[in-house]
Amino acid sequence: MRNAIEVNGLVVSIDNSGCIGTKEHDIVHVPNEVTAYFTARTAILEQLCAGAVPVQLLMANFSGDDIWPEYEQGFKKAFSEMGMEMPRLMGSSETNFQSLQSAVSLTMLGKKLFEQNTNDCEFYVVGEPLVGNDVIENPHKIAQLNELYEGLASGMIQAIWPTGSKGIGAEIIRFVGKKYTADIDLACSAGPSCAVLVAVKKEHEEIFKPNMTAPVRKIVKIKE
Repeated sequence: MRNAIEVNGLVVSIDNSGCIGTKEHDIVHVPNEVTAYFTARTAILEQLCAGAVPVQLLMANFSGDDIWPEYEQGFKKAFSEMGMEMPRLMGSSETNFQSLQSAVSLTMLGKKLFEQNTNDCEFYVVGEPLVGNDVIENPHKIAQLNELYEGLASGMIQAIWPTGSKGIGAEIIRFVGKKYTADIDLACSAGPSCAVLVAVKKEHEEIFKPNMTAPVRKIVKIKE
């Protein structure tokens, strides 16, 4: 489990987005549906990392009540990508004051369905570190949510580990160990989990690579 926690049998994950949207003072200007999609995507990956699937969504919307439907559409897109119906969504919108910049937070409650097992596995980085406008401009470099989910469901992928603002290098240490690296920028922020670490059974390596759209790099042991 990476950043999710387990509470009374439920797995809880959360992600948020600030200054990204359609308001004049936002730093990154994109449709609100896009903001919501990547927010949901990150929280979903945290659930999958913990071996869980979301069953309830809770949104804190600071962008205005009129933006709620747009955020909801973005959340739905993430689940639709995996062939799943979006769980029930509830939450609250700030309506007393108008914010100058967009902000949204999404919490997911999930039910644990499977255990991750990295025994007899090889490790890979799927996707590349991207942040800000680079995320929008390089969709082909982003680890695809549906491919990762299908890989887990089929057993081809045994475990996944999202990456974020701390960079790929920090997450490799947490997922694989200190003496491992990959031929990629290890320090750059990976934004909304644009790159994801995966554990693949050795016998599935040859079918794994062609099933990933984004670039794939092997995580290797550092030579001493």
